Amino acid sequence: MKMIKLKLFGDRRISIIQVPLSTSADGEDLHYQVAIVQPSGKNSLAQIPKGVNPRDMAPSSSLFKDIVKSYLEGNMFLVYNGGMTATIDTGSFTTLTESDGDYILFSCDNTDNGHYDGQHSEGAVHYAIEENDKGVDNPPFLLILIDDGLFLDRESRRLAATRTNNRSNQKTNSEMDIRNLFDGIKDEITYCPVKNVEWKQHQRNSKGEVLKADCKATQLINMLGAFLPLALVHGGELENICTWPKKGEASLHNILNDSLSIPLNAAYKHVDFVLEMADFVRSSSGEVLGTKLDRFGITKMSTASQRKKVIAERKPLKTQLFTGEFVEHGFNKDVLPIIVYALVNSVFEFDDNTQSYNTEYAIEEVKAMWLEGGYAVLKVIENSFENCFEDKYKSRWADFVLDTIMWRRAAKEFSKAVARTTDWKEHLTHTLVK
Repeated sequence: MKMIKLKLFGDRRISIIQVPLSTSADGEDLHYQVAIVQPSGKNSLAQIPKGVNPRDMAPSSSLFKDIVKSYLEGNMFLVYNGGMTATIDTGSFTTLTESDGDYILFSCDNTDNGHYDGQHSEGAVHYAIEENDKGVDNPPFLLILIDDGLFLDRESRRLAATRTNNRSNQKTNSEMDIRNLFDGIKDEITYCPVKNVEWKQHQRNSKGEVLKADCKATQLINMLGAFLPLALVHGGELENICTWPKKGEASLHNILNDSLSIPLNAAYKHVDFVLEMADFVRSSSGEVLGTKLDRFGITKMSTASQRKKVIAERKPLKTQLFTGEFVEHGFNKDVLPIIVYALVNSVFEFDDNTQSYNTEYAIEEVKAMWLEGGYAVLKVIENSFENCFEDKYKSRWADFVLDTIMWRRAAKEFSKAVARTTDWKEHLTHTLVK
């Protein structure tokens, strides 16, 4: 039996937890052990073999490099890192006290024993110690050791390995929400319940319903980004904001961007405008497009099976509004920033002195403008959809909206409608301004 020896980080009475989870057929306790160890060049984590770990290690990855950096920074590594999990020979776990401290000993001789989670952590820590072994000052490391008798067969180990490695990563929006980074936006929302925007993972809206991608914080930030070209700041040009949908949750980090944070924060004051208009343009598509509604592919589902059909026969796209309601013949979430940009570009201005966005129009007036000019805006997007969506952009919406010419043409068409004051004022009905 080859015994693996690792030094504990402190007294064994406070560095080990040993929990009996079951009993073998022979009456032997089967344990789940947690140990806080202090790896070193002499007593390395590399002693533990690879078990049924479903992944290989990637030493060149940013993850590996981040772990190395974190370990070299000190004892807080234990807080930031999940350590390593391994199966060991049942009954082999024991302790030993020597002059320089307490140790744990165990073996991994049986088939498939060894680590199945945390090999990047093990590899990175081993690399860091090779680079700079501080001996008794090396940071602690979390080690979970499970008696192999708890597993019936190899498949049950693989199941444990798969489930451990499939643990959900913390979502960016959840991390930012817990840091209160969305509070500036939340404080300005009166149009709908604040919880109707998904600020954190698995959040439900005011009706207790699951929030769809249409209502995520990422989507709201992407639409608020439509204000930035007015501010004329580096990183806020149209060529930049059109890429935000493709970046997914990474676009949320624009809140913290040095050059964008001030003009983006200034847009928070108008979050109600964005939310309400996003709902209005989707719920009014039937009125805006009239008898041509069924011929607009951007209001239909775009799955592979639906694209095999002519546009008129495709199912209407169902989208979730920020009010919590669902409407048919809405638009893909990635298209909405184009529409918001078209509106904002024509009815808002940016004041360099006050660092604020201002408009002379009430939202009811902007709605009237949309009823007048919305068809022309949507026609620009529809033309591009029919000509390029499948062949050029391979049916990927986030790629489709990278076309800045489409954004500019849409904005140009809406500006024409804004100039037709007499015409759009015809839409200022009692129903619209209630």
